[in-house]
Amino acid sequence: MVTDTALPPTRADGAVGGQPAEERILRATMAALAELDPAAITIKALCRAAQVTPPTIYYHFGNKDGLLASAVERLVDDWLAAVDAAVGRDTTLAVTIDQAIAAWTGAITAPSRPLAVFAWATLLLADSSEPARAALVRARDRGRGMITDVVALHVPPGPLVDTVAGLVVDSVIAAAVQYELDHDEQGLRARLAALGTAVGVLAAH
Repeated sequence: MVTDTALPPTRADGAVGGQPAEERILRATMAALAELDPAAITIKALCRAAQVTPPTIYYHFGNKDGLLASAVERLVDDWLAAVDAAVGRDTTLAVTIDQAIAAWTGAITAPSRPLAVFAWATLLLADSSEPARAALVRARDRGRGMITDVVALHVPPGPLVDTVAGLVVDSVIAAAVQYELDHDEQGLRARLAALGTAVGVLAAH
């Protein structure tokens, strides 16, 4: 029996305003994810926002979980690109830490909430399907890889580089979760500043 999940997109689901259907679906899902409300993320609502039909979503992403994981991966990639552009590679560790703290603060308090969405999606989707888990792992590994590359500019080669990168990833995600609880930007900056101090101490030793 043929189901709608196997059907190709209809002709009506092509580009709108020069934007392909797949991109519109991702953007609509990213906007819905910013609300962190699973009940608000339905295929019907996403179809309405992206101006597509359900078969188009299934054709591009397999199922709802695959779509959510792909959207989270895109959110994290966009955030990493912004952080990468904000953090210099030819400056001192102290300046690099200040730049990184500013970039992390911006990402955590941004309306799109990429770090909070990543934490939420990991808890919700990691066990839902292998494609969803793989997308989340890719997003995590890209973030850790970027941080490792920056740390390696200031820390001698060895296990300390991975230790510092792991500390940064875990601490920034924890800071994002804490911010979701209290929305205290001053407290957020204090936590990230403490992380920066810890990184500086580890690098010095």
